[in-house]
Amino acid sequence: MMGFFVQNQRAGNLRARTALYLAASTFALIELPAAAHAAQQTEEASRPENMIDEIVVTARRRDENVQSVPISVSVLGSEVLENFRFEDLDNLQVLEPSFSTSASSGRPNAPVYALRGIRPTEAIYGQDPTVAIYLADVVQSPAQGSNLGFYDLENIQVLKGPQGTLFGRNTVGGAILLTPRAPGTTLAGDFMVGAGNFGLVETQVGLDVPLADTFQVRIAGRTIDGGDFQTDVTPGPRFGDRLGGQTTRSIRVTAVGQFTPDITNTIMVTYDSKETNGRGAVLQAVNPAHPVAGLNPAFAPGLAAAAARARNRPVTQIESDLDQRDDVEAWSITNTTTARLSDTLNMKLIAGYRQVDADIVFDLDSSIVPNVLTSEQRSSLDHMSLEGQLLGTSFDGRLDWVIGGYYYHEEGAELTPAAFFGSRISQNGTVNNKSYSVFAQGSFKLTADLTLTAGARLNRDDRTLVLNQTVNGALCLLQVTNAAGTGVTRLPLNGCQITLQDSFSQPTGTVALDYKVTPDILLYATSRFGYRSGGFNLRASLPIQYEPFEQETVNDFEVGTKADWSLGPVQMRTNLAVFFQKYNDIQRSVAVTNPLSGIATTVVTNAASAQVFGIELQQTIKPVENLTLQFNFVYNDPKYNNWVDPATNADLSSTPFFFTPEFAGNALVSYEVPLSSNMGSLNFSANAAYTDDIWINALQTNVVIAQHPAAIRPLLRQEGYWLVDANIGWRQIGGSNFDLNFYVRNLTDTVYKVGGVQLYTGASGFITAAFGEPRTYGAQLRYRF
Repeated sequence: MMGFFVQNQRAGNLRARTALYLAASTFALIELPAAAHAAQQTEEASRPENMIDEIVVTARRRDENVQSVPISVSVLGSEVLENFRFEDLDNLQVLEPSFSTSASSGRPNAPVYALRGIRPTEAIYGQDPTVAIYLADVVQSPAQGSNLGFYDLENIQVLKGPQGTLFGRNTVGGAILLTPRAPGTTLAGDFMVGAGNFGLVETQVGLDVPLADTFQVRIAGRTIDGGDFQTDVTPGPRFGDRLGGQTTRSIRVTAVGQFTPDITNTIMVTYDSKETNGRGAVLQAVNPAHPVAGLNPAFAPGLAAAAARARNRPVTQIESDLDQRDDVEAWSITNTTTARLSDTLNMKLIAGYRQVDADIVFDLDSSIVPNVLTSEQRSSLDHMSLEGQLLGTSFDGRLDWVIGGYYYHEEGAELTPAAFFGSRISQNGTVNNKSYSVFAQGSFKLTADLTLTAGARLNRDDRTLVLNQTVNGALCLLQVTNAAGTGVTRLPLNGCQITLQDSFSQPTGTVALDYKVTPDILLYATSRFGYRSGGFNLRASLPIQYEPFEQETVNDFEVGTKADWSLGPVQMRTNLAVFFQKYNDIQRSVAVTNPLSGIATTVVTNAASAQVFGIELQQTIKPVENLTLQFNFVYNDPKYNNWVDPATNADLSSTPFFFTPEFAGNALVSYEVPLSSNMGSLNFSANAAYTDDIWINALQTNVVIAQHPAAIRPLLRQEGYWLVDANIGWRQIGGSNFDLNFYVRNLTDTVYKVGGVQLYTGASGFITAAFGEPRTYGAQLRYRF
């Protein structure tokens, strides 16, 4: 009907114009273009100057206005990423409060991250992340190396909640999509050089080179040197050495070729190398009554003295008995082909290959006492993926659909030599994992304003883990059941190897209903079911530990609204989501009694079930054209429904969710002031982020927490804190092509914990804490043409 009306309206306009031509053809030839231009000007003039921009996302594998997508999505655009010197995942949590990240001491390149409280216990081969990171639609695995590539991006999209269909594999918490800048059709570039405190020097480049009308190339790169905010105060040759900084080298080359008017191919090659001199932790407490003295009495006095020294100096001063480092190197190639098969049918093929090598050395006890508890991780993993999609429109445009298939294969090894109270333990695991899935999803317009979306995915994961563990290079740690089945026997050193294999399968899916109350107000209700594959414990050495842990699942229910509206001349955007998640078969490390020996040991198993209720509010206010205010608020109420200690039958359901604040939020303001006489413009931006109290270690249950003395328990937590970032920039200085930006992070120099080791009542008897960066500041000069 609408098409008929437009067609007849156009026909009427044509008849009127024909009469006008017959009356005064010369006058009409001049007047009609002017009239059309005047109509366009009238339409543009009717739009407020402070209208909030439309944001395009690919959360459903096609370009859509974020306000039309019936799930909670946050988007960080390129301007915000530049203003706040976005560098890695640590920067994301101050701009997106539903996201959190943590790191153990010395491991900034192997973060553990979460959305809506859904997070893994740690970053280890054999246990996948709960939140998947995608660069140009290709997943970035493993966790080591996932902190790379955060430069020259068009935007970052944060998809919250399980992605049951289109990003369905191992995304029970959500997905983070990194969209690189595409090559431009004209010769253009931007070059940046910057400097900051703690010896920071950085550069970044982006260059568009159109080699033909149908072939364009973009070359982008980044270097970062320095930023060493920690000082090693260990007596001896390392005294005064700097830690916490990095040497980063990154390059990305993207080429887009249009073979025919209907076929486009994009190939992207990346290389990233990030070398750091470690990030030391601080020893906070040593248990004086711990059986550490029984393991080796010589260690206890040294650890106690180290803790006393640490309490009397700044947290940026650390000590260690070894040279720490955290190095990672990755390269990848991605090929994406899109083909327009007809007016209503498109095809997309995405192929990716990535290799990641990591070398990490970190001191878990954070003291100068040698060989207490240190660890190395030398790992290498290759993965490739292939995805095919058919995207179509049917029933006169009422149905948008996508069907596809996905294949993923990874193989690699992680070697972890460690010192444990004088002994040298080596743990080696080799993984060979494959994943297969098929999926389909469609959105059907029941009416002009009411749309039903439904999708399903069938997943299968085949997993193989080969274990090898020795102590002091002379004894195999791996044990198997003896011939009589009444005990265990240790494997010989020359045959120290166990192979574990299993398969896991799970259907997942999505269903959603959305209603357009007006063109600018969307109401929606959605439910998604996601899963994370089962697997094996890389640290297993006993038969009871060789048992696979099964897949964990999250089923969520979400209702929300997305509304663009105005309050007088003030333009507003309000996105509200209320969600409830059922978190089942949670993979956790728990203590169990070995039936063959009667001795307690630790296994990874599907230990618990939980629920998470939450509210998320995203509010944008634009009072005038050059002023934007953004407020994000998150409320989380997670709790375990069922968790029983299999060794003691103790109720563990009151264990807190770790790194999950009850309240979190941020407020961002951006104001631009145009200068007179084409002198450019000044831009002011500031962001204040609040994180409520959190528990900072994922291995402590309520029973273990209660075993700590009252004076020690505060060390297991991080109290609520604020982080304030700000910048001021002069764009197009004096009318030139130069921009100058001054920034400061953690303006108030807040001291806050980001992780640590908490074994006060456990195997080691001490607590350490890793801290976030102190106040940093600097300047960036950028040239664009």
